[in-house]
Amino acid sequence: MNAPTLSLPTYWPSAGYTAYDPGPQRERALVLAGGGAAGIAWESGYLLGLRDEGIDVRNADTVIGTSAGSVVGAHLRLGLSDETSLAMITETPSIQGMGRWGAADALRFAVAQAAPEARFGRSVLGRAALHARTMPEDAWIHTVGAQIAGMPWPDQRLLITAVDAVGGSSVVFTADSEVPIERAVAASCTVPGLFPPVDVAGRRYVDGGVRSIANADLAVGHARVLCLAPFPIAAHRKDWPARQLRSLGPQVRTFLAAPHGPARRAMGVNPFDMRRTRASFAAGRNQGRAAAGRVRAIWVD
Repeated sequence: MNAPTLSLPTYWPSAGYTAYDPGPQRERALVLAGGGAAGIAWESGYLLGLRDEGIDVRNADTVIGTSAGSVVGAHLRLGLSDETSLAMITETPSIQGMGRWGAADALRFAVAQAAPEARFGRSVLGRAALHARTMPEDAWIHTVGAQIAGMPWPDQRLLITAVDAVGGSSVVFTADSEVPIERAVAASCTVPGLFPPVDVAGRRYVDGGVRSIANADLAVGHARVLCLAPFPIAAHRKDWPARQLRSLGPQVRTFLAAPHGPARRAMGVNPFDMRRTRASFAAGRNQGRAAAGRVRAIWVD
């Protein structure tokens, strides 16, 4: 499907292009990392669990969404009801089998992540994704964005990350990018080799998680940062969400939420297993309730 003429997104420093400008100092940032269908369910449940205990993170000055986190962040910012979001998570037709992730893909990913020049490594994955046999682009956008299609970007600040498939540059979609929000979310969720790259202004984009699972360093300039990371690891230690949060500085109050034992068991080993979404949501909600006191200390007090 050919995309309409659209503006290009904003690049940030690691890309070697115009630096991303975080703007003035802000108070609170919510960072939502990648994690497949199970990650969407766990994050959504966790945030609802916090609300059960009186902590509503919808007052965040900035929401940063990567891959699965872009879905959760968009739903949060657009004010979709919990029922609508839960239905999207649990009732979307299975996304397994939309592409094939084989041994060659795994090897390519490992080589790309180990590349000494990060942008080159990302471009290796992105270029391979351009030739992968997956579902049609318009069908993919509908799969992840049907509930938000045609809706305007929220007035509250929302950053959605992606990676330029050809050049490997890291990008940020915002309301100023003039990109339909469902297209930005679909681009951020495009796991190379499994789902089709998404066209924006004549360029193709893939998963923001190719750069970093959380991209928590984009929260620079905020005093309080809450990060939800279904899989809090990375190929390089510097890209681990915990390391990125520490890089924000000792003066920043941060909290990293990752699935505990019951949640990990509920999510399983395949993040795209739709059969586990209800259990992942329930486990996330329980964990959010239990963690509310610690989150309140950095978010509210």
